[in-house]
Amino acid sequence: MTILNRSALFAEDLMLLVDNKHQWAALDKITIAELATKPLLLPPKNTALRRILDRAAGSQRLVLKPQAEIDGVRLLTSLAFEGFGATIVPATATPAWLTGEFKCIEVPELPRRVVGWVQRTRPLASKATQAVGAVIREVIEKTYDQQPGVHTGKGAFPLKRSS
Repeated sequence: MTILNRSALFAEDLMLLVDNKHQWAALDKITIAELATKPLLLPPKNTALRRILDRAAGSQRLVLKPQAEIDGVRLLTSLAFEGFGATIVPATATPAWLTGEFKCIEVPELPRRVVGWVQRTRPLASKATQAVGAVIREVIEKTYDQQPGVHTGKGAFPLKRSS
């Protein structure tokens, strides 16, 4: 039996991403109920991100309507940037340094997505693996506050964000 060691690296908000011409671009926040009124570019069913979105909508007895099901956060992001529709992506899909004709809108009812490090406990991790893990943790600690929607430390991993 393989035993895994899991550790959370950071949590990130899930954001609605729209181009500046979209009808929702004037909003700063949106509810899941409002999202359920229009078709969205969504990940395919049974992917991790889609399960999060469907559970959040289902908890309010709502169903999100797919305009299209697109595999891959980068492709979803690109399509939203180009004005093909609204999508929900993790905060890191739109790095703080990126500029353009788009808007990220808060969806306070969505849980944060947790990004973690997983490795086997046996055999012990090589020195190279340990070094990579240390560098990743160091980079996150030094840069997380430069990316809106990324959270580390105590309180970073609540199931829901506070409004």
